[in-house]
Amino acid sequence: MPHGPKRTIRLTALLAVLLMAGACDAAKPAPPVTPSTPGPTASASAPASAPSPDASPAVGPAPADLRDTDWDDVPVPGDFCGIPGLVPIDRTGHATATSRTWGPVRVTRTENIVYGDTDGDRRDEAVVFVGCDDNGATQNADIAVAYAVYAGVGKDLVVLGSMTPRQKSAHSHTALARVEFAPGRIIVHEKWYRADDARCCPSGDATTVWTREGNRLKPGAPRVTS
Repeated sequence: MPHGPKRTIRLTALLAVLLMAGACDAAKPAPPVTPSTPGPTASASAPASAPSPDASPAVGPAPADLRDTDWDDVPVPGDFCGIPGLVPIDRTGHATATSRTWGPVRVTRTENIVYGDTDGDRRDEAVVFVGCDDNGATQNADIAVAYAVYAGVGKDLVVLGSMTPRQKSAHSHTALARVEFAPGRIIVHEKWYRADDARCCPSGDATTVWTREGNRLKPGAPRVTS
């Protein structure tokens, strides 16, 4: 047939054109989806903060000058005698309480109060001598002694802690002699018993430096001076 080869060529070309057109009309793959950046979400309410380890118990309002404090209305810390919490003292300077170590005891606050500034805020702290005994149940009347330390923090009168004797004695209980104030610290002078000392008369001397860290007191190692 005279037109066979040309017709074949035309059909082949037409088929190629149709295939190309179909390829162009075919569905194209969708572009990749970029994950969207998550927007801000409502956060859960923050839990209540735990009490600061630096917190000290408030015992009442603080006067501008602690020398104006009515100490008859101020409780003393009972930890030095194994008594949990604070111990209210009556107008006679005494109270009865229960020690976890010694059972029923009498707590005494003396009028021996010393004032000085340890943190340089021009507001004196107060050191109050406290003791506890068995209220006459035995001849071993004195069980424990301490210096209770108070400070004005903001508008509150707070307890910084109890300074107890740190130098060990051969017998009886080491006594507290006096305190000195210095920047950031309180120096406690102690009287300790040697083995041959009579109960009336401890012959050893030692000092312990208590450092104020925030509203807490930390003792150093005792140093024997005689």
